Amino acid sequence: MLDRDEEYHDLVSLVRAKARKNGDRVALRFEGRSLSYRALDRESDRLASGLDAAGIRAGDRVAALLFNTADFPLLWFALAKRRAVLVPLNTGLKGEILRYELADCSPAALVIDPRLWEAYAPLRAGLGLRREWVVEAPGATAPIAADVPRFAELLSDRAPNEPPPPRPSDPAAILYTSGTTGPPKGAIIPHEQTLTTPAEIGRRSRLATDSVLFTALPLYHCNAQEMTALTALLNDLTAAFDERFHASTFWETAAAMGATHVSLLISMINVLFKQPEKATDRTHSVRTALTAGTTKSVWPDFERRFGLTIVELYGMTECGCTTLMNPPTAIRVGSIGTPLGFVEADVVDDDDRPVPPGTRGELVVRPRAPFTMFSGYLGKPEKTVEGWRNLWFHTGDYMTRDADGYYYFVDRKKDVIRRRGENLAPYDVESVLNRHPAVFESVVVGVPSPLGEEDVKAFVQLQPGATASPRELFAFCADHLPFFMVPRYLEFVEEIPKTANQKSQRYVLRDRKGGTEYDREALGIAVRKP
Repeated sequence: MLDRDEEYHDLVSLVRAKARKNGDRVALRFEGRSLSYRALDRESDRLASGLDAAGIRAGDRVAALLFNTADFPLLWFALAKRRAVLVPLNTGLKGEILRYELADCSPAALVIDPRLWEAYAPLRAGLGLRREWVVEAPGATAPIAADVPRFAELLSDRAPNEPPPPRPSDPAAILYTSGTTGPPKGAIIPHEQTLTTPAEIGRRSRLATDSVLFTALPLYHCNAQEMTALTALLNDLTAAFDERFHASTFWETAAAMGATHVSLLISMINVLFKQPEKATDRTHSVRTALTAGTTKSVWPDFERRFGLTIVELYGMTECGCTTLMNPPTAIRVGSIGTPLGFVEADVVDDDDRPVPPGTRGELVVRPRAPFTMFSGYLGKPEKTVEGWRNLWFHTGDYMTRDADGYYYFVDRKKDVIRRRGENLAPYDVESVLNRHPAVFESVVVGVPSPLGEEDVKAFVQLQPGATASPRELFAFCADHLPFFMVPRYLEFVEEIPKTANQKSQRYVLRDRKGGTEYDREALGIAVRKP
């Protein structure tokens, strides 16, 4: 374990102090480019100067459609130096969902990877953003509008009109989370939260002075931001990133990056475990896997095969990407651990009364210190109040807790679907399906996936007298939805079951047996990833 006495409450103070302390030590490593601690501070200064000249002011929001490249952290810290707010969007978004999130956050500017321009271009005129910049990307061939300047042109050595460092309560980012009965919500993340969780993770991650934290998860998620990037920076270590997850070469990439710690989700764990065994399963330096969703049955075998220790955890965007985590010297197989120091947790019934050990209830949490959890949902005060009922944040997840205070995940209380590490709302898929002229109504549910987590299944009621083939509806979804939201399965029903007040009975359809189910993959319909 490392001894770390410093405390930081904003990203600017962090990057400046660490540049002075660590100089040319590698802070962040990407394919083809690394940033030292000094370069991260210097180059984000130059970028902040350019953003100042371009009119980006304190409180402005800047949306980002970026993959895991060095441009992401440079923009992130440059915006912090302007006291502006990063809004990183899922790179798989397109169509109405992308339009909605861009319109909802009202950004002053957009920074985009040219490989994602095709998804943005049809929305551009309607959104009317005043400033856009495009980053460089090797091999990118998509046509970009001639009036869009290059991101690198922002770099400036002009002394900026620098505001004071952000306050701990100032928003550092807005991260979108999928709603269950409505559109996505933007969680406002204060500077204090971005650093509180990484500090706690560092204390429970078996870190040493030679640790290298590696992830193939996207930087637009809090997981890669907090569990990898900021945990490394806080502890004077190196964080390494792959642009995307490749199961067949994951351990080879981890070895090439010098990784000692990796961050994995349940779908990644299961895919890696199902790969054919090979020599490189152990020819790496990974000692610890920080995981979310490891099943009790796979856990010991995964550790033995890959020669590492699993540290299981739980979290969500609103209350820190890690809220509960196994203590490194007292790990319990099958448990998601105990609450981290900044949070108080409990398990309650539907009336918010605590339940005894071993009894299923909803996990609720609240902070022990100011601004260590999200500040609310952007433009949705009613959703913020709803989430914080009785002064506890309601996670929507069923848990049990044992007599020693260890928690165990049971199921989701919400309707949100968890697919390959992405939280998606049935509402988003249904709203697209319902726009098809042959569809009267649809209901989307999550069904167990052989890879872990869930796959997406759509139940469709057609308009009276209308016809549509499964192939047609799958293709329609592929044209209008991000790849990870396109249903894997589809089933036609004569009528969507309803409650007395006309709400769809999702659980009835989820438990339905005997219908004719169409499998998109069996039909040979592929979805294209960006």
